[in-house]
Amino acid sequence: MRYLEFLKRQFLIAHISGIPVRVDYRWFLVLALMSWITASSINALVDNFLTSVIFGVMTTLIFFGSIFIHEYAHAVAARMEGVPAIEILLHPFGGLTKLKREPDTPRAEFRIAVAGPAASFLLAVLFVGFMALADSADLNILARLFFMIGTGNFLVAVFNLFPGYPLDGGRVLRAFLWRRGKDLNEATILTGRCGQIIAVALMIFGLYIAALRRDFFTGFWTILVGVFLFDAAKGIIQEISSFENLLVEEVMQLPVTVSPEMNVQHFVDRILSFNRQNVFPVARDKQLYGMLLLEDLKKIPSADWRATKVQAVMRAVTPDYFVETSSLLPEARILMRENGIGALGVIDAEGNLVGFVQRGRVKKRT
Repeated sequence: MRYLEFLKRQFLIAHISGIPVRVDYRWFLVLALMSWITASSINALVDNFLTSVIFGVMTTLIFFGSIFIHEYAHAVAARMEGVPAIEILLHPFGGLTKLKREPDTPRAEFRIAVAGPAASFLLAVLFVGFMALADSADLNILARLFFMIGTGNFLVAVFNLFPGYPLDGGRVLRAFLWRRGKDLNEATILTGRCGQIIAVALMIFGLYIAALRRDFFTGFWTILVGVFLFDAAKGIIQEISSFENLLVEEVMQLPVTVSPEMNVQHFVDRILSFNRQNVFPVARDKQLYGMLLLEDLKKIPSADWRATKVQAVMRAVTPDYFVETSSLLPEARILMRENGIGALGVIDAEGNLVGFVQRGRVKKRT
């Protein structure tokens, strides 16, 4: 057991654009295995096994470099959307980009998700181009190696587009469900279930390859990928499902309030510029007066902003615009889905505004 725990340990190999890049020790086992397989496949052309091994190691390193570029594309896209990347992890089954928080909008989620497969597709085209150049120069060994790397990148892109979380295609599906009105956590659970279905299909396919086609290595590796994907999806579902028993006070954020007497120009310059929200609670002396929606502000010409008070634009408070701190999170989700604004003020027992929750941005406080 200690040996297995050691293999799961991670260590830092570089900082790229301020982002730590880590690998775990299991990665070296995969590096050695893939290098050996590559060397064996080209040995007949090279006719020198030591040289074949060198080619195999270099090819495998370039391929994992491609995996890094796939993950780095996610990190760059996330940074462009205002979401910092904590680290990039290379593991035996690919890579993972850890973000500091969830994206603010479905559009941002979509852009971050597709960045990785897009990078892999571009790399596939690039290496196929290198293969064509090598082939035209009669460099048969290099042409074959470039073809293997290009094919590997193509398969990485296609596999990641399968619609199951935590694959990139699952995140695209999650963005679509989020856009269509699902809460982000609900969308995550649904796409996580899809990920589990895909994982089970991979395990069954791996058994078929191993038992009926006698390709034990490919079958075993496919099963491992399926097990890894199933476990990752299960972990995500369990984490999100734990939210169902939470109280609103455990997930609410401090409210960024707007005074009803404030003019719209002041709001845009001093508050909206620093807070990425679609809805803002309007309050005075901790008493909730209404909700200010950006979609309502768009109807007002910018020339009239300075002369227009927030209270003239806000939607006056109604019972479905707030909940108490002791309310259950599922009840708040239903209310946010039905009240037409997708947000709620949170009040305490004395009726004071103490928190704010917005659909798609529910996150347990740490």
